[in-house]
Amino acid sequence: MSDNRVSMKMISEKLDHMHSDIEKNSADIHKLQLEMSYGRGAVKSVAWIGGCIAVIVGLMRIFNGG
Repeated sequence: MSDNRVSMKMISEKLDHMHSDIEKNSADIHKLQLEMSYGRGAVKSVAWIGGCIAVIVGLMRIFNGG
């Protein structure tokens, strides 16, 4: 009977440890998802600004060169 109590206690401790690890991993995954979405937004912004600059330069060449 004593062995069962010790085994159950060990299993309980391991489950608690696993639970805390899973919570930490979930928090890390959420943080990583946020960082990825910020990165995507930055790339879209740079592409949009670059497109605007390209249009302005192109229009300047058309109207000044023609």
